[in-house]
Amino acid sequence: MYSLLPRLLSAIALVATTLAGHAHAAEPHVHGQATLDVAVEGPVLSIALASPLDNVFGFERLPRTDAERAKVRQATATLRDGAALFRPSPEADCRLEAAQVHFGKLHHGLTGEGEAPHGQPQAGHQHADLDADYRFRCARPEALRSLEVRVFRLFPGVSRIAAQLAAETRQSGATLTPAQPRLRW
Repeated sequence: MYSLLPRLLSAIALVATTLAGHAHAAEPHVHGQATLDVAVEGPVLSIALASPLDNVFGFERLPRTDAERAKVRQATATLRDGAALFRPSPEADCRLEAAQVHFGKLHHGLTGEGEAPHGQPQAGHQHADLDADYRFRCARPEALRSLEVRVFRLFPGVSRIAAQLAAETRQSGATLTPAQPRLRW
């Protein structure tokens, strides 16, 4: 039997395109907003979070002060702790297996990981984004019915998340907010 994950991810892309429309495509980098793609395949829950760095750090450049560097370290540690950011249905008994966090063109400067970019950054304001991927494994996937998104509590710069879900039996989308942080299926 072949994996359903490629089909689920294609379904997420289709739902995202349908729900987002042309306005979202023209303006993908909006401060205060983030996107969340969720795929469920058997016992595996995959989550992809994308957000402007301003939502997370309060700026989209390399830190300039010790306080900003401390903020980056703390936020990076929080982002790598997917279990703090996302709470799947407790009955499903899901455990975080993997987390990857990348800060786009600023990744090396923020983390010291990877290769340093060539050349000097251009003057003026530039956008920078966070891309993070998480994988949970659930002992009772049949009990997986929702995902509490705690990003709002941990990163108050995020005020709205456009969420897409692709599960084996359902595809849907929702707008999550601090008042409604749960994606249900």
